[in-house]
Amino acid sequence: MNKGYIKIALALLSLAGYTQNVTFATGHPSDVTINANPSRQKPLFEEFPELACEDLDEALVALDHANDASEFLIKLSETGIDDYSTHSTENGDKIIYSKKIGNMDIGRLHLTIPSASNYSNVLRKLWDFNHNKKPDERFINGKLARVYCNYLIVLEKLSIDPNYTPLTKKYALAARVKHSNDTTVILCPSRPLNYLGQNDDEPNMNEILENTQSIETDIDPEEALTKLSANIAGFVVKKGEDNVQVTYINAIYDAGNSTEYDNDKRERELAYTNILSLAQRI
Repeated sequence: MNKGYIKIALALLSLAGYTQNVTFATGHPSDVTINANPSRQKPLFEEFPELACEDLDEALVALDHANDASEFLIKLSETGIDDYSTHSTENGDKIIYSKKIGNMDIGRLHLTIPSASNYSNVLRKLWDFNHNKKPDERFINGKLARVYCNYLIVLEKLSIDPNYTPLTKKYALAARVKHSNDTTVILCPSRPLNYLGQNDDEPNMNEILENTQSIETDIDPEEALTKLSANIAGFVVKKGEDNVQVTYINAIYDAGNSTEYDNDKRERELAYTNILSLAQRI
């Protein structure tokens, strides 16, 4: 790919907050790196060169989906919770909010972490998909399938229903999107991309992304959620004057597969537990 096009793509990615060692697989990362910081972790495109994206169009479509999803999660986090049901966590110091709209089961958890200086640390802890960690110790789970930059990836999700045949792969986008100096959204890999191939098929990721329904961000967020008819989850992290506000949203779509639905709910409960544990460790 022409380096000029790569630099254009990187500039667009940087607008969404992706400024850490961002590059495509060109063989010349030093020419196209934005605000590289050598003290940070090794860039993903170097660690997984076989998964690095070389397609400008594909990268831009992935970026569009990430931006739409992050904007949607912010709007959903700003909706009122008066009509949500509540229940306390085990230790009783936090409240989990839940609400059902049609086939959508929405869960929300809010927590406050003391000291605004913890903002970057919170983001690092949440955006952690270290494959050496156990799946129940991280929030970004799945097998890495495509790398656009350190903050924009596609993960392959494991099939959890052995009774469903033929087995199919599932892919989901994960991203860390900086909306401002004090607001960042971390999109968890929960919403399946539109892929109909079999397990042994070689996926065309550009085609998968192009065929995935866009989220309507110009209507009421709860109405958009019901139209989406798919899972979506993520964190809205905001830096306050003397604290960090974290809102976790996990909306589960009941498509009629009880095995998947029950597993999604178990994963959400585990995420709640991990979030509360994280708050105690920071």
